[in-house]
Amino acid sequence: MLAALDVSAVSLRSVLPQDVGDVELFAYLNGSDSVFVSCDLSQRTRPLEARALKESGVTALYLGPFWRKMQFWQQAVWLVTRWETIDKAASSAVKGSFAEIKRNGKALYFTL
Repeated sequence: MLAALDVSAVSLRSVLPQDVGDVELFAYLNGSDSVFVSCDLSQRTRPLEARALKESGVTALYLGPFWRKMQFWQQAVWLVTRWETIDKAASSAVKGSFAEIKRNGKALYFTL
Protein backbone atom coordinates (compact mmCIF):
# COMPACT_ATOMS: atom_id res chain seq x y z
CA MET A 1 0.00 0.00 0.00
CA LEU A 2 2.79 2.43 0.86
CA ALA A 3 4.53 1.83 -2.45
CA ALA A 4 1.41 3.16 -4.19
CA LEU A 5 1.92 6.41 -2.25
CA ASP A 6 5.54 6.58 -3.49
CA VAL A 7 6.72 6.09 0.08
CA SER A 8 10.17 4.63 0.56
CA ALA A 9 9.10 1.43 2.31
CA VAL A 10 10.47 -2.08 2.43
CA SER A 11 8.45 -5.10 3.41
CA LEU A 12 10.63 -7.08 5.77
CA ARG A 13 9.12 -10.21 4.24
CA SER A 14 11.06 -9.38 1.08
CA VAL A 15 14.46 -9.27 2.82
CA LEU A 16 14.13 -11.75 5.70
CA PRO A 17 12.97 -15.36 5.85
CA GLN A 18 9.20 -15.76 6.27
CA ASP A 19 9.68 -17.58 9.58
CA VAL A 20 12.01 -15.03 11.20
CA GLY A 21 11.20 -14.41 14.84
CA ASP A 22 10.65 -10.96 16.27
CA VAL A 23 13.85 -11.04 18.33
CA GLU A 24 15.87 -11.76 15.17
CA LEU A 25 13.89 -9.12 13.30
CA PHE A 26 14.83 -6.46 15.85
CA ALA A 27 18.46 -7.62 15.76
CA TYR A 28 18.36 -7.06 11.99
CA LEU A 29 17.03 -3.53 12.50
CA ASN A 30 19.54 -2.75 15.29
CA GLY A 31 21.09 0.67 14.75
CA SER A 32 18.98 1.35 11.68
CA ASP A 33 17.48 4.75 10.96
CA SER A 34 14.41 2.98 9.65
CA VAL A 35 10.97 3.38 11.16
CA PHE A 36 9.38 0.02 11.91
CA VAL A 37 5.61 -0.08 11.32
CA SER A 38 3.55 -3.01 12.58
CA CYS A 39 0.13 -3.96 13.86
CA ASP A 40 1.54 -6.59 16.26
CA LEU A 41 0.89 -4.76 19.52
CA SER A 42 1.97 -7.80 21.55
CA GLN A 43 5.61 -7.20 20.57
CA ARG A 44 5.71 -4.52 23.21
CA THR A 45 4.34 -6.74 25.99
CA ARG A 46 6.19 -10.03 25.44
CA PRO A 47 9.35 -9.63 27.56
CA LEU A 48 11.97 -10.97 25.11
CA GLU A 49 10.53 -9.07 22.17
CA ALA A 50 10.07 -5.84 24.11
CA ARG A 51 13.68 -6.00 25.30
CA ALA A 52 14.96 -6.72 21.78
CA LEU A 53 12.88 -3.85 20.39
CA LYS A 54 14.17 -1.43 23.01
CA GLU A 55 17.79 -2.55 22.53
CA SER A 56 17.53 -2.19 18.74
CA GLY A 57 17.17 1.58 19.02
CA VAL A 58 14.71 1.57 16.14
CA THR A 59 11.69 3.87 16.07
CA ALA A 60 8.51 1.78 16.05
CA LEU A 61 4.97 2.79 15.14
CA TYR A 62 2.16 0.38 15.94
CA LEU A 63 -1.20 0.58 14.20
CA GLY A 64 -3.84 0.36 16.91
CA PRO A 65 -6.31 -2.49 17.50
CA PHE A 66 -8.75 -0.96 14.99
CA TRP A 67 -6.40 -1.98 12.14
CA ARG A 68 -7.03 -5.72 12.41
CA LYS A 69 -10.79 -5.18 12.39
CA MET A 70 -10.67 -3.54 8.95
CA GLN A 71 -10.87 -5.30 5.60
CA PHE A 72 -7.97 -4.87 3.14
CA TRP A 73 -9.59 -2.08 1.11
CA GLN A 74 -10.64 -0.26 4.27
CA GLN A 75 -7.03 -0.46 5.42
CA ALA A 76 -5.86 0.92 2.08
CA VAL A 77 -8.25 3.89 2.26
CA TRP A 78 -7.34 4.55 5.88
CA LEU A 79 -3.62 4.42 5.16
CA VAL A 80 -3.84 6.73 2.14
CA THR A 81 -5.96 9.32 3.95
CA ARG A 82 -3.84 9.34 7.12
CA TRP A 83 -0.34 8.73 5.82
CA GLU A 84 0.59 12.41 5.90
CA THR A 85 -0.19 12.58 9.64
CA ILE A 86 1.65 9.31 10.30
CA ASP A 87 4.65 10.46 8.25
CA LYS A 88 4.86 13.67 10.28
CA ALA A 89 4.84 11.63 13.49
CA ALA A 90 7.60 9.38 12.13
CA SER A 91 9.67 12.34 10.93
CA SER A 92 9.48 14.16 14.23
CA ALA A 93 9.95 11.10 16.45
CA VAL A 94 13.11 10.78 18.47
CA LYS A 95 15.10 7.77 17.28
CA GLY A 96 14.26 4.78 19.43
CA SER A 97 10.83 6.01 20.45
CA PHE A 98 7.59 4.05 20.26
CA ALA A 99 4.05 5.11 19.46
CA GLU A 100 0.66 3.60 18.86
CA ILE A 101 -1.12 5.11 15.88
CA LYS A 102 -4.73 5.76 16.76
CA ARG A 103 -7.68 5.53 14.37
CA ASN A 104 -7.47 9.29 13.70
CA GLY A 105 -3.82 8.87 12.61
CA LYS A 106 -2.34 10.59 15.64
CA ALA A 107 0.58 9.04 17.49
CA LEU A 108 0.34 8.21 21.19
CA TYR A 109 3.89 7.74 22.45
CA PHE A 110 4.72 5.15 25.10
CA THR A 111 7.75 3.64 26.82
CA LEU A 112 8.75 0.03 27.26
